[in-house]
Amino acid sequence: MSMSNEQALELIKAALEKTKAGLSSKIDGNTHLIKDKVIDSLDSMNFMFELEELHGSQLDAIDETFDDYRVCRLVEILQAAAA
Repeated sequence: MSMSNEQALELIKAALEKTKAGLSSKIDGNTHLIKDKVIDSLDSMNFMFELEELHGSQLDAIDETFDDYRVCRLVEILQAAAA
């Protein structure tokens, strides 16, 4: 089952809203969630947990060394996991 860019972006936005209300309106495909100060490093752990929960499975590309919080990269990871 494939996932469109829009579907992946909606998952990311939903995970951001579960992390902290109001965050999803601050992002687009070029946003880096940490460098652009959408979330901090503590929020990033909660965000990744929420993203995997909404996705329904663990995202293998995201581990303890993951630090590429660009929305476009997260979309790619979600699409690869859904393929």
